[in-house]
Amino acid sequence: MIFNKQALKQVRSQVRAKNVIIFLSGPSAVKTPLSLLASNDVIAVNGSASWLIENGIHPFIYMVTDIRFITSRQSEFERNVELSDYCVINEDVYAKAPADKKTWLAERCYIIHELYKREKAGPIKKLKFWLYCQRHPDVVMYVPLSRKKRILGFSKDISIGYCNCKTVAYACMQMAYSLRYEKIICAGLDLSGSFKRFYDKSASSKLVTELQQDLDKILPLFTFMRERINPPLFTLSLETSVPYKDIPLIDLQQLDIPD
Repeated sequence: MIFNKQALKQVRSQVRAKNVIIFLSGPSAVKTPLSLLASNDVIAVNGSASWLIENGIHPFIYMVTDIRFITSRQSEFERNVELSDYCVINEDVYAKAPADKKTWLAERCYIIHELYKREKAGPIKKLKFWLYCQRHPDVVMYVPLSRKKRILGFSKDISIGYCNCKTVAYACMQMAYSLRYEKIICAGLDLSGSFKRFYDKSASSKLVTELQQDLDKILPLFTFMRERINPPLFTLSLETSVPYKDIPLIDLQQLDIPD
């Protein structure tokens, strides 16, 4: 199912809370109080959804943009899909899925469109991006003329498409913004230390991460997002490579957490 405007309207109608928690893969995610997760909508990614489900919390949205997770943990992925209200994958995941799984995915998952595959492009393609943004004001992009500089973008309406950032977290932020939450709160947005996923318990289940080498591509997008969009976005992480000027720290005492 393509995630179009009708789909966005449908998901928006099912929003249950004023705030959303984007539950990511950094070690600090597990420090998030279960009562906070239970009292808000949750967007989960990859194996973080499994931890939530094991702790009695079913994600509102389950988002996966890396085919490697699906191919290496197929049964876990399928269980997470079935136990989440909505599942969202990107076109790349659907295209690379085994032929015998495409129907299963199409019946259970929304598919979002990636607005660009590469952040660098020649002048003609960059002109096309500039013209595209003129026609779609909800897509905000910085399109440099230089081939060496990267395109930076953010979609305020994910039914049009989303902008890539080398991390599924950025796609989740665009989804949450599109759903008009009052506060978007990231849990586990660490991007620091050894870049381990908290749910990788053994070497056999561990997925190779490219976050460390992609950090210099990710952080400028967060700065761009803050300067151009200024979403109601916060982080709970006390140990993070993301500057708090871009994604401010929010204290748990500032949130209504049920006893």
